[in-house]
Amino acid sequence: MKSRSSKVIFVITVVIASLSSSASQLPGEVNWMKDAKWGISHHYLAGGTLDNAWYKITDYNEWNHYVNGFDVNDYADKAVKLGYSYVIFTITQNRGYLSTPSDIYDLHSPACPSKKVAPGCITQVNSNQADYTPTRDLVLDLAKALKRKGIKLIAYIPSHLGDRWTGTKTKAPYPDWFITGFISERSQAWGANIAGWWFDNWFEADESKQKLEAKNAYFVADQLAQSVRSGNPNATISFHAGDEHSFAPKEPHSQYTSGKTNELPKAPSSKKVITALGSKVQWHGFTYTSLGGWGQVKSSLKYSNTEIANRVKLIVDEGGLITLDVAINADGSWIADRLVQIQTIGNALGTTSDTTYSSLELVNDDDPRIRYSESGYWISASQTNMGEYMQDRHITMINGAYFSYDFQGSSIVFATSKAADQGTVEILIDGQYQGQFSTFDENNFRQVQSIIFEKHDLSAGAHTLIVKKVSGDVMAVDLVLSKKPKRSFKKDSF
Repeated sequence: MKSRSSKVIFVITVVIASLSSSASQLPGEVNWMKDAKWGISHHYLAGGTLDNAWYKITDYNEWNHYVNGFDVNDYADKAVKLGYSYVIFTITQNRGYLSTPSDIYDLHSPACPSKKVAPGCITQVNSNQADYTPTRDLVLDLAKALKRKGIKLIAYIPSHLGDRWTGTKTKAPYPDWFITGFISERSQAWGANIAGWWFDNWFEADESKQKLEAKNAYFVADQLAQSVRSGNPNATISFHAGDEHSFAPKEPHSQYTSGKTNELPKAPSSKKVITALGSKVQWHGFTYTSLGGWGQVKSSLKYSNTEIANRVKLIVDEGGLITLDVAINADGSWIADRLVQIQTIGNALGTTSDTTYSSLELVNDDDPRIRYSESGYWISASQTNMGEYMQDRHITMINGAYFSYDFQGSSIVFATSKAADQGTVEILIDGQYQGQFSTFDENNFRQVQSIIFEKHDLSAGAHTLIVKKVSGDVMAVDLVLSKKPKRSFKKDSF
């Protein structure tokens, strides 16, 4: 017969074993992340003039136009071809304008700032407060379109309200209405369509709240987690605790590391998980692909396709998860060189076998294979810093001017900017009329490296592309994409 003390020891041993087992396992909410391997993010942001928002749009009608014009179904179709498993998408960041409607946000918005700071800001009906929320819930529409393709969406939100609409930076932490009202409202509206949340700069808000709630060191994180789970109990959460702590969460609610870093992270030394406050979380790295930083549309790519694909594969092979921030245009269209890079990564990881774009060569406008008509009075502009491929382009103001390009293979893509001073182009392949295509954007913000025309079912062999100016003040030429030429190797002579 066992003694009472032996029974106590047995019970304690079982409890310790149970706690040890649970602590060594990942939370169930991130099980999908173990197989996800990689994803991308978009800083889809408009707003005030301070720091040049990614889309320097302060006019409400312009922002509403782009949010409503974002083709989520086309985006989801391309996502499947590119091979990533999830998207982190911004609700807002710093500048006030949202990609989702919200009654609570509208109720607490400040008044419009000066016209100098935010020309085009409009006031809500029967109110003196600014309208920063669009008429469309882009976050939800995009999440649903991706979900139909088996791809998840994670919502991104900063630790403070939009501040730069005033023209000055502030560090105002989450107000209570934001924590318990706005986040709950959005979470309940979205439900299980949103797989998780990534909270930026939580450490700033947490620091101020800790002083008020000394008995609870995780006051903000507790409240935010509760709000998130009010709409989706299984949502994954990560709180960014500062760059120096990106791989070590400082609160008990994170289930994957924020991983924020300004360089490609090294492969995780701790395999799939790291220890944080006695629990296990999914190792996750998060960095940007634009040379200028997070979401920068006007910057060139920071890494070569080979360099970034090799590093991502190394991270994934070691059990890590990585998110790459990728710039897209305000109308939701892909920037051509980003499209090629992301599919190259998908091919390297084996998450897609599609090579529609990764198999193509990006041919710049100054390549001698592109021939410009003599009558076009073509102007070459370099160092544009507008986001064109290689930061240059050719333009003409003469209707009827054209360029031609000889290529081999079944695919051809013409990509260039869309802008208010541009118009219609006519496209021919091998002398056969393909139609007229618009490069016009009625608003002031330029869409760069936007695909105007693509065809991928041509017969094998040689072809000629001709693009001719029909209307608009200017026609811009940025790049074409066609099959990569075969490498020729010369035999060594002895």
